[in-house]
Amino acid sequence: MAWRPGRPAGGSGSAFHSREQAPALMPKRFHRLRSIRLPGLWLVIALGLHAPACATEIATSSKRILAIGVIAHDRGPASDHHENGVDLNLEIQYPPLAFADSLRPHLGVTLNFVGDTSMAYAGLSYHVRETRQWFADLLLSVAAHDGPLHKDPEGCRLYSDCGYGIRIMPRFGLETGYRISAARSVSLFVDHMSHKGIIGGENEGLDHVGVRYLQAY
Repeated sequence: MAWRPGRPAGGSGSAFHSREQAPALMPKRFHRLRSIRLPGLWLVIALGLHAPACATEIATSSKRILAIGVIAHDRGPASDHHENGVDLNLEIQYPPLAFADSLRPHLGVTLNFVGDTSMAYAGLSYHVRETRQWFADLLLSVAAHDGPLHKDPEGCRLYSDCGYGIRIMPRFGLETGYRISAARSVSLFVDHMSHKGIIGGENEGLDHVGVRYLQAY
């Protein structure tokens, strides 16, 4: 067979066309491959980044938490500084409620060792904010205390050194903390016990400020 210019010898030119088409076909194939695999890749990355947060949430929310605190007695934003001491705070936080996972029941005591007011309380903690490492809770409970109900009326009028008025009182608080690990945290803690003048008579109120260590178990 005679060789003709423009055609490769010994064939129909398929090899030539395949080499010529290869650069044109590769981008299309690569684009299809990328469009198929990239969403899966991003999903894997997203799950990987989200996994520690999920692990932290599961480790803490599904378990009880023991809180141990060292707090300054009668010190805080609304304190009159009529009592003193360094108190020990012990608290158990139970798993969140089934119908409201932002609410966690708690039960605790705050013990004073210099003869001033101690209390026992029970209530709910509300998760305001939570990330992988930080959290903030609002605290609402009912407290029973052993402090004086009434003091000298003149001292109460002149120096606001009053009794508590009633034995069972509302307690409010705020806690913000840092997660050391999935099961351990440290926090800054403040609370206030007062009936806020809901009933007449004396209303000394009591503040605490301190730090706590929290351990899930």
